[in-house]
Amino acid sequence: MDKVLDMVIDKLSSNNIEFAEPFYMSNDKKTIMGEIPFSEILFLEYRDTEAGSNPREYIGLKKTNESIIKSLLKDYENMFRFLHSGIIVSLVNPIIDLERKLVKYDDCCLTNGNQTRFIILILVVLKLIFREKELNTLKQKQINLFIKNNFPDNPITRSIMPYIKYDRVNQITNFLLKNSKYLKSFKELKLEYFLKSRIRIQLNLINSIVDDLKDELDTYSAGTLIAEANNDTQKVRADDIFGNKYKNQLDENIFKDFIVKYNNNVKIEYRLGEVVEKIDKVHILTLLRPVVATGILTNEKDIFNFTNKRDPIYKLFERLLNITKNKQTVSIISKLIPFLYNIREKYVKPILENYRRELIRKYKEKALMGDLENSIISKDIIEARADDSKLEKIIKNIVNYNIEHILPVLIFRIRRIIDEVPENGNIKLNIDEDTIFDFFKALTEVIYGKYVEKKLGGLPTSLTTLVRSKDFYDIGSECYETLIRTYKLNESNFIYRYRILIK
Repeated sequence: MDKVLDMVIDKLSSNNIEFAEPFYMSNDKKTIMGEIPFSEILFLEYRDTEAGSNPREYIGLKKTNESIIKSLLKDYENMFRFLHSGIIVSLVNPIIDLERKLVKYDDCCLTNGNQTRFIILILVVLKLIFREKELNTLKQKQINLFIKNNFPDNPITRSIMPYIKYDRVNQITNFLLKNSKYLKSFKELKLEYFLKSRIRIQLNLINSIVDDLKDELDTYSAGTLIAEANNDTQKVRADDIFGNKYKNQLDENIFKDFIVKYNNNVKIEYRLGEVVEKIDKVHILTLLRPVVATGILTNEKDIFNFTNKRDPIYKLFERLLNITKNKQTVSIISKLIPFLYNIREKYVKPILENYRRELIRKYKEKALMGDLENSIISKDIIEARADDSKLEKIIKNIVNYNIEHILPVLIFRIRRIIDEVPENGNIKLNIDEDTIFDFFKALTEVIYGKYVEKKLGGLPTSLTTLVRSKDFYDIGSECYETLIRTYKLNESNFIYRYRILIK
């Protein structure tokens, strides 16, 4: 059994999906289909990753899920995969190894099949807990203790295992105890064979999908749309609820200055996909996220987590809108939003895109010179060296960026040179106009460059976890200090004068 436990634990941070047999891949490199062992789906992420967010949690042993467990226990080795429609997973930055039947990725989102995954995972946990003992109901502390004693503490454990709730586990336990036929099947279940049993899978390769879209969507938004389309039993999203409920208050307070400045030339989207006209648009999360990065609403330790999550940002602003003694801070935030959006559009976006082209050239040369032999893509480079277009695609995949990863770090870094114009209360940067572009270019390129280096070095966990870490937000600190001294810039306590900590 310990061998099986080791087999389960090995999947905790593997960031790859290994197929049972050679898989099908579409010519446009957007879809992969095949069969994988149950062990491959145990710890697939599904909440707020760069590949999207699945809105549907495990709902327990309701009618449909009871059918799943029955078909599992009847014949998990053969018939189950023919009775089950399979699972769908979205991936970001995939590296495809045809020879090893392996797909590596930076981030994934289990967009369809979360119910099946949790049933399989709970059955595995029950077999590991009880071993040769008689099955019985469990208390939450028993489950927590088992996880603590047997699973290493890592981001996947902290992300997936808290959803192994005692009431959901006991629903399955009670079902088994009341049905002798299925209890007998559970007792006879050989975990090693169970984990090697197959399920059908479809992989959506989000980067390739996004590249060909007419609308500008990041990988998160595209993956989330796929997840929501595959989970039509739960259509309401956090931004739908927040945007609909607070639209008038947001317009009148939080987005007041943005609406005035951009005069509807840029349409605010309160619900993803609601603006269908051919017009510049910006989603509410894009406007709110950089504000959180300044630290005006939170302790510094919370910035790292909040800026790359949806729900905490909406909750922060919901509470802000419901606090009566905050008019001054709300007024400052209203001015910050168009100010930060201007930095994004005028400086960061063009600098990132120009530097992306430079990095592609740089790393392509390194690949041809053999200077990337210790990187995560070394094997792929060797295989593609004679094929220029294939080599360039490998480099592009690793160099690709999500601006939502880099912009918050930049804003976090420059927050102390954001200041107020005494005469009119407008917001400014304590930088001369003729040096501002060079300042942003230096700082943005350092952050982006380190971002790519970390991906090349092989991530110990998902990309989402990396960009929510303190270490990631430390990138650019030395460059910032050098720029401050070089340009003799004055720092300000402006942000902290107006800070209101939202609990």
